[in-house]
Amino acid sequence: MGMIIVDGQQVEIDGEKNLLEVIRKAGIDLPTFCYHSELSVYGACRMCLVEVDGGAPVAACSTPPRDGMVVKTNTERLRKLRRMIIELLLANHDRDCTTCEKNGNCRLQEIALKLGVREIRMGKRDTRLSKDMSSPALVRDPNKCILCGDCVRMCEEVQGVGVLDFAHRGSKA
Repeated sequence: MGMIIVDGQQVEIDGEKNLLEVIRKAGIDLPTFCYHSELSVYGACRMCLVEVDGGAPVAACSTPPRDGMVVKTNTERLRKLRRMIIELLLANHDRDCTTCEKNGNCRLQEIALKLGVREIRMGKRDTRLSKDMSSPALVRDPNKCILCGDCVRMCEEVQGVGVLDFAHRGSKA
């Protein structure tokens, strides 16, 4: 047990595994793509970046809470970083929101709108990748993938199969 301060609000630590859980307990909606409470911590999306004790940004999902921490979730620096992350994701993402079946129920769209991302300064990927429909259980559309890792971890940790993984690096992933 202990106490941390999140955006000026005292919050009790009571067995939470990471800062993200404490922050959400405080009623603060910190955006995430890769965090799932039932899966191992991945920390790749970096949307849950916070500033702890005035230091460099850290991922709240992979940072354990410590008594006395002072955490900021919504500084201008963090908002700029989140907007940049969204722009980078959208640069390699289909931008066909109006015709997408997830329109209006899309976490990427929701967070982009909330952060005020209206234009993408990076060039759009030239190549349209084909859908993988080889499995009766899964349709993989690389044009919509945001590299959150949920499908990879779900396949490995829940299904126990481990047939999915990332290939390549950077913008080629």
